[in-house]
Order: sequence, then structure tokens, then C-alpha cells
Amino acid sequence: MPASTPSAWPESVLARYRTVGGADVDLTDDGDCVRLLCSGCGFGNGHAYYPPAAHRLAEKHAGKCRRAPRPTA
Repeated sequence: MPASTPSAWPESVLARYRTVGGADVDLTDDGDCVRLLCSGCGFGNGHAYYPPAAHRLAEKHAGKCRRAPRPTA
């Protein structure tokens, strides 16, 4: 795994999984469901899942995604 400095979590993020490539899969709570989005490849695309399924899916994706985080600037 590439060495990188952890970025501050946005206020809405309730969990974050680091991918093999160094990107993050962020899980946000919308009140009823959890949405996930990979900062490297865009996986999840903000789709809603029930919390246990969202965590399993994010963890599984983080274990195989090799994309580096997208630049912020």
C-alpha cells in the first residue's frame, strides 16, 4: 500500500476504508441508508445501501481497488 497522509474526514463521513491504491471509500449516513463513494474510481456512485451491506461492500472494494485518489485541485 502506498504511503500517504490521511486526510481529514468530512463531517458527514461515518466510516472510511483505505483502498490498496491509496484512495478512500467513504460511507455517509443519509438518515435511512448509507451511501458509499470511492475517491479513486468512483465506485458506489453515492448509491444507498443498508448499513451492514454498505460496510461489507466498501471493505471488499477497498481490498481490490488499485486506483490512486483523484486530484483535488
